[in-house]
Amino acid sequence: MNPAWRGRATIALLLGALLPAAAGCAPHLAIYPRVEALAASGQYAQAAQFVESKKEEYSERNAVLFYMDRGTLLHYAGDYEASNRAFEEAERRIDELYTESISGHVGAFIVNDNTLPYRGEDFESVVINIYRALNYAQLGSVQDALVEARKVDQKLDFINRQYDADKKNVYKEDAFARLLMGIFYEMNNTRQDLNDAYISNRLAWSIYRQSFAPTYGTSAPELLGANLLTTAALMGPDELTQARAQGAAQPLVPYADKRAQGQVVFVHFAGRSPVKVESSITAYMPDGNLFRIAFPAYRARGYLIAGAQIRVDGSLAARLEEGQPTGAIAIKNLEDRKGRIAAKAIARATTKYLANLALQRQARERGGEGAGLLAYLAGNVFTVATEQADLRAWQTLPDRILVGRVLLTPGPHELTVEFTTSGGGVVSTRVLGTLHAAPGSTRFVILHSNT
Repeated sequence: MNPAWRGRATIALLLGALLPAAAGCAPHLAIYPRVEALAASGQYAQAAQFVESKKEEYSERNAVLFYMDRGTLLHYAGDYEASNRAFEEAERRIDELYTESISGHVGAFIVNDNTLPYRGEDFESVVINIYRALNYAQLGSVQDALVEARKVDQKLDFINRQYDADKKNVYKEDAFARLLMGIFYEMNNTRQDLNDAYISNRLAWSIYRQSFAPTYGTSAPELLGANLLTTAALMGPDELTQARAQGAAQPLVPYADKRAQGQVVFVHFAGRSPVKVESSITAYMPDGNLFRIAFPAYRARGYLIAGAQIRVDGSLAARLEEGQPTGAIAIKNLEDRKGRIAAKAIARATTKYLANLALQRQARERGGEGAGLLAYLAGNVFTVATEQADLRAWQTLPDRILVGRVLLTPGPHELTVEFTTSGGGVVSTRVLGTLHAAPGSTRFVILHSNT
């Protein structure tokens, strides 16, 4: 083979080997319209089955997303054991990927992050434990629910210790997980658990005030204020005074009075999580070669149902409030690591640029100017084709998690939920049926809307 043809063949082989890695990076994204349509009509079990049928399209590289999507849909379907199994597998794989050797990631440095197994955003790994905690609560295993809720802070602490002091995430503590812990501890009804409930409520109140409110605009829900005052009063007058001084202004429900009633806690997974879109910067270098970097950004998605209110025996009993701004956390979490993403993208683009120059020089030496021109074209095509942002995300998440509660006198009660717009207009009504309240009991009702 003459030198010119040898140079061209080398270029062709290089493109043939590497361009497929850049193409079709996330074919599983095509399944989401169908999944969301099934979920919007309340067909959660069918949506979970559809995801299962598309396991090969997710591919092994996106196995974490597959199990997170299944776990979410099975949770909404009320199959809490199967949901926990799916989330357990997702969590196991995330843990493995955190400890995986960097030696397997050379291809991602050369091509793009889509060649890597998806291990989830930092906040996504934490939301798994919130779902699992609620799964266990629905299964009647309060101790296991507490274990999952406690994992949230443990994970956030571990994640942030991986970053330099000036590059840590704003999302360091989760107020909603603490709120749930307070409820779970109170359900155990021992002196030590009630003390732990007070501590969890107090910490949750502090996180809402000092972090969630200024960062995401999410204030402490009424439910938390009421629980804080109830448990603070149990601890003593000083603790109650302190809770009042910190802004808890709800009417005090003494613990004995609360135990004489049945409690129903409503958790509403509302809206659609933001999706990732690509932002990019492309520039021509002085020598005419392309220099391109691409990075992900979140784009919010609209939805009609933004809230919910509960009627008991026909009368309005509670309006649910935002407990966790999941979408806002996602957006802020990605912003916090933009510097890390940009540094990696610039290093990758620089490597491609220098490799292009070397390839062009070698092609000219072996095959003349014609081969050099082909190398120039091939190198720049490769740069554009392979520099793609990683747009993978847990798209079955809600945008917000709302929470509220009602206290019921013992006996049967008819419950109805009205889904509302952001302005309070009723969009649809769902009859939840008859609930028999028992003194001292706590039950969770899970709601979901994505339209």
